[in-house]
Amino acid sequence: MKKSSLKSIFLLVITAFLIGNTTSMYSSSVIEKIKLTADDIPAGYMFGQVPKFALGILKDNPWKFDQDAIKRFTNRIYPGADPRNVSDIHMTLITNKDNPFGDDIGCYIIIYKNAKAAKDEFTKLNEFIRYNSDRGIVIEKNNLAVYMYVNEIKNYDHMQRLSEIIKKKLETM
Repeated sequence: MKKSSLKSIFLLVITAFLIGNTTSMYSSSVIEKIKLTADDIPAGYMFGQVPKFALGILKDNPWKFDQDAIKRFTNRIYPGADPRNVSDIHMTLITNKDNPFGDDIGCYIIIYKNAKAAKDEFTKLNEFIRYNSDRGIVIEKNNLAVYMYVNEIKNYDHMQRLSEIIKKKLETM
């Protein structure tokens, strides 16, 4: 009787562990699968060019931040953002071809270190978007956030279409 009870408890613990871990966390490899590509960009737009004065922090566009950029730039993406909670950030700036140094549409793919960090940061990010809902969109899944913004409301439709592209890429994973 004791052997069967021990087996039952063991199976129960394993089952509970597996059920608790069904929400998988994303690693930085997801960025390559969902990031915006040149084919996704609307007609008349392009990847923006990083101005020379910003090349000390932003090395390229699109670009996966290095640790220095994560530390220096995270709190500029949304108020209260904590770089200690961030594992990776990928930035894409899209601009009208008439203004190659602009950022008409911005897209940040943020991978948080764990579920608790993601939950804390989602709260801050969603509060920021709540006050800027006419200029921003957030997609959340597990420990991943995709934050997109537009500087001018006239670009909102483009941003919305781009967010749908990213959602479809996430759904296929």
